[in-house]
Amino acid sequence: MSRNVSLEIIDINAISSIQASLSHLSGLSLSVYGENGNLVLPPVSEDKFLSAIKASQKGQDEYNDFLKRSIEKVVHRRDVSIVKGPAAQYYFFIPVCMNNVTFVITGGGIFFSTKEFEDFYIKDGESYGLPLPQLKSWSQEIFVSDYVAIHEASRYLQFLFNLFLKCGYENSLNEKKYRLTKTILSLISNIELDKKADEVYELLVDVLLFLFNVDSVSVMVKDNELFRSQRAGGRLKEYLYTVHLKATGVITEVLEKQRPLRSEVMMEILKLGLSDEVTSIYLFPIVLKNRVIGLLGIFNSPITQEDADVIFDLCRIIGFVFRLLDLQGIYDRRVKNIHVLDMATTRLNPVKEPEMLYDAIVDLSVHLVGAERGSLMLIEDGALYLTIKAARGINKLLLKEIRIKPGEGIAGKVFKEGVPLIVDDIESNIKVLIKRRPNYKTSSFISIPLKAGEKTIGVFNISDKVTGEVFSEEDMVILQSFLSYASIALERSMYYSLAGHLRELSITDALTGLFNRRYFEDRFFEELQRSKRHNLSFSLAMIDIDDFKLFNDTEGHLAGDEVLKNIANIAKDSVRVIDVLARFGGEEFAVIMPQTEKEEAFLVAERMRESIKEQLLHTWKLFPKENITITIGVAAFPSDGRDRSELIRNADRALYKGKMEGKDKTVVWGSPVRQS
Repeated sequence: MSRNVSLEIIDINAISSIQASLSHLSGLSLSVYGENGNLVLPPVSEDKFLSAIKASQKGQDEYNDFLKRSIEKVVHRRDVSIVKGPAAQYYFFIPVCMNNVTFVITGGGIFFSTKEFEDFYIKDGESYGLPLPQLKSWSQEIFVSDYVAIHEASRYLQFLFNLFLKCGYENSLNEKKYRLTKTILSLISNIELDKKADEVYELLVDVLLFLFNVDSVSVMVKDNELFRSQRAGGRLKEYLYTVHLKATGVITEVLEKQRPLRSEVMMEILKLGLSDEVTSIYLFPIVLKNRVIGLLGIFNSPITQEDADVIFDLCRIIGFVFRLLDLQGIYDRRVKNIHVLDMATTRLNPVKEPEMLYDAIVDLSVHLVGAERGSLMLIEDGALYLTIKAARGINKLLLKEIRIKPGEGIAGKVFKEGVPLIVDDIESNIKVLIKRRPNYKTSSFISIPLKAGEKTIGVFNISDKVTGEVFSEEDMVILQSFLSYASIALERSMYYSLAGHLRELSITDALTGLFNRRYFEDRFFEELQRSKRHNLSFSLAMIDIDDFKLFNDTEGHLAGDEVLKNIANIAKDSVRVIDVLARFGGEEFAVIMPQTEKEEAFLVAERMRESIKEQLLHTWKLFPKENITITIGVAAFPSDGRDRSELIRNADRALYKGKMEGKDKTVVWGSPVRQS
């Protein structure tokens, strides 16, 4: 592969994101250069002392010359180098190679000792325009470390950069091949419904036209001694429906050998019964039980060997699909008698993997309102467009490459404005005025923005009611209620994906694995604003471990840490998927319960309290209590407070009341009956 192609494949935005994340984690100023010394990405923030050195002409010239020489050496050596540069500072140079492209990650501006810095400053500082009286102030700004630590950090940074680059590069390089392979693997599940042969052939034609950009294509079946087009598409579509090909020449060879063959010989093409308008033909057998049941013909289209291999695999899968359809017949996928929201939320609760969650949200949504088609579109962090994550009643494979910018089209407009849209007739509604596509049964649809707090994260679209009726306001209310819950589940599921790992580190308590205080405050603010805007309720529970100081004094802090971790694990299993459980500080925890009244919040809190009391293993020796227990205080918005301070204060008061009344209980603020 040429160098230019490699550079096109590598995503500079992804490298920039990696650079920023690793600079933040390491505390070092990192720059990215090309192998020729060209600056690819400047540092997020440059070392202050280096900036002062470069402010002088001498420093600038020395640094540029040092940089050029060091990059040339490290590219040649292809190994990490730590080099002493201008102003007696040490810099590391890390080569990162991907195919024919080499990047050099550089950073540093490090002194191995304060004395080394002071010696340089006293001797040569003024030649770089650094006044001697500023020595003391500069000594507070410099970064001091040792060779071993810097070398280890450089190796680790090289590993991380190589890992991220390799993943991103291979993903981009194989994107087309992946889509085609995904098409083949997904066809089976997409054809598990009650499809007839013609529908399968139509899908095959659509895939060839959309993914391989062929000129003309036809699926032919044998009719007596001739092959006629069952489904056709492309420029010669109408013509291909009129011709019947003779089972001779190249067709006979394909039938006998059951492998693809191509011909551009005009005499062979004319013998088959085609006109001179056809200049090439590529035939692929569709085989069922070692018998050719059809031929896929591609006309007037250059096909690479790689694409031909994928198409042949696709034809094998089509043959396998027909076998499945023969064996299992009609498969009814409609789930009947769903209890509208209870069933939906129960199904979502255990789903944590994003892909499974996407499919579950679409499946449940179309069933809730009795629709045939639905699609979930999300915008990922750093992306500039919406992509389809899951779809029903629509060939998702053909929608894989669709990218919609905010404000573009119906879904883009709903995303940008954050306002749901319900339409009775797409052709007459003044907000839309778009001609209905012939493959849609009705002209009515609903498009709803998905929100996590104040942020819009995607759009859900639904169309074609099974009954043929238009969608009602009641349909939209049901969907909005469910999708409000689904948005919370979507937000939570993001922390189970590898892509969100770095962000998760910044919001997770290191000891317990729960969300930390910072994340709690952010989510608390979002939930407060959302509940105010939509006139909803939510509850807050403050939790404190009873007699924890005594436990630490008698058993030791290491044992105390184990208790904190075990309580966190039990608590996580006790709350619901929509709840936000965080370590508030010390032995205190907090739970935000969205769209939850006091009565339900009390039940959730009690389940947690009882589970901890029953499940926490007795491993202590000196602590004088039989069980480790917790006390919980609950307050609700808006009845117990309309702002952060008031809600937390009242939950704490309820907690304090529980402590005063003997501990090991749940107390609901302002509700004397509701306490355990």
